[in-house]
Amino acid sequence: MPPTRTAVRPSLSRELVADRALEIADTEGLESVTIRRLATELGVTPMALYWHFKTNDDLLDGLADRVLDAVELPERSGEWAADIRAALVALVTAMRPHPQAAHRVAERVMAHPKGLELTEAALSALSAAGFSPEAASYLAMQALRSAVAMVTADQVDDSGQTAEEREAHLRRKQATIASLDPAQYPAVVAHARAMTYCGDPESLFALGVDLFIAGVRGLAEGQRR
Repeated sequence: MPPTRTAVRPSLSRELVADRALEIADTEGLESVTIRRLATELGVTPMALYWHFKTNDDLLDGLADRVLDAVELPERSGEWAADIRAALVALVTAMRPHPQAAHRVAERVMAHPKGLELTEAALSALSAAGFSPEAASYLAMQALRSAVAMVTADQVDDSGQTAEEREAHLRRKQATIASLDPAQYPAVVAHARAMTYCGDPESLFALGVDLFIAGVRGLAEGQRR
């Protein structure tokens, strides 16, 4: 006689459920993450998951929290630009494997201990650079938006699609750019491939971080003049 669903039910924890939800989001997108889907995946009834997540929205918060759980908080150096860079790199590094969840992670930063630690480090560094509370707050929020933009860029986000679907999408994108009138848009047409494919993701991430830090440095220097 085959075991009943109850007999084979795994020992559930909030972390186990959220981890499986994150796996689904990584491969199929956030829209595929539901309590009913998770219950089927884990061999339990939906009611068993309600002990941990009351709604699908709670479940999405839970998977975002798991991304933030993985953040490795940097040591503060006391040099403001280095500390902002370290905080930004730590967040980007944690989000890179999970671009489908990046926007949800951004919404959870102020509700998670590690997110709050990164925010504290960023605001402290920006204050040390001489920015007002309003400017520092805006720049910290802009750092978060930059981190999301970096990991969700079309060139590096290969999640939520099969390899065949992604390749077809990129071919269409390159062909669309290349088909523009070269007399009117010569530079755009010449960069069709570079705008579509990323040869070295590490360089792209490094450039994104460098660009943000250079901008903040420039603003700080402008204030001191």
